[in-house]
Amino acid sequence: MLWIAGKIANAVTAYIVKLPPLAFRPGTELIVCAFEVAVFVAFVRRANEDILLGNLGLRLPVALAPLVVVHGALSLVLSQFA
Repeated sequence: MLWIAGKIANAVTAYIVKLPPLAFRPGTELIVCAFEVAVFVAFVRRANEDILLGNLGLRLPVALAPLVVVHGALSLVLSQFA
């Protein structure tokens, strides 16, 4: 849901500056992805899941790294429809 909200915000800003709304713009994608990661880090720490990750031998950045890959892949696929 955060990815969708980020894409909507990205489309609105693109519309304002007269760019294709679904185009892949690395700067705004980086900002949205950083926001998503920050929200997930806050959620994981609030739920004390970082202790569970530590017990599994995973550090938080390693556990969240696939999120960045999935975000980029979904955004690139969607930009093909722009």
